[in-house]
Amino acid sequence: RSPMKLALLLLAALLCITVPAVSAVRGLDLSVWQGDVSQDSWNCLKNSGFDFAIVQAMQSNGRVNPYAANDIKRAHAAGIQYVDAYLFLDWPQICAASRCPRPVDFLANNGADVSMEWFDIEAANLWGSAGENIPYLHEAVSTAQARGKVVGIYSSASQWNPIMGGSTEFSNLPLWYAHYDDNPSFSDWAPFGGWNSPAIKQVSNTVSMCGAQLDQNFY
Repeated sequence: RSPMKLALLLLAALLCITVPAVSAVRGLDLSVWQGDVSQDSWNCLKNSGFDFAIVQAMQSNGRVNPYAANDIKRAHAAGIQYVDAYLFLDWPQICAASRCPRPVDFLANNGADVSMEWFDIEAANLWGSAGENIPYLHEAVSTAQARGKVVGIYSSASQWNPIMGGSTEFSNLPLWYAHYDDNPSFSDWAPFGGWNSPAIKQVSNTVSMCGAQLDQNFY
């Protein structure tokens, strides 16, 4: 072998040793429709490789998810370290400043406080015009932040553009987007709303695992 070929082989071997493999971090989200998920199910989900969870705290009708506090506590008890909440926002009355804190207060009062809230922006038929929706979302974000919460946005181009008119005013917030391609990769990512990159991808919709119905995610 020539010295050049040997050098290239040594370089390739060195790269294999020094560059760590990048693997997807698996997560799940679930809503009120999953009901009361047992501790055994949460233990099973953790053992199946899920390392983060996002639990619905508020439904689109403004009601608190009555199972959310138990789900968050059970997820932590199973060893899932990162557990957030998401709120299904509905325009115009549901998440005014006086109402958005209700589900978060419910969690805190039941020993299941979270540090991060994701605002679910979808279902255009439940919203007003972009001119009305944008200040409404600003109010919801500022209300949560004033209470010490980190805020993220859950949406997709097909939902964000008609609801928020393609606004780029929230691109400073982390984005969780949906694309049900069962592919734990951001290779499909196409920018929208001023976001240049996402934080989380929802890769599948409603699968059955460990006796629970859930959506699968990754980052």
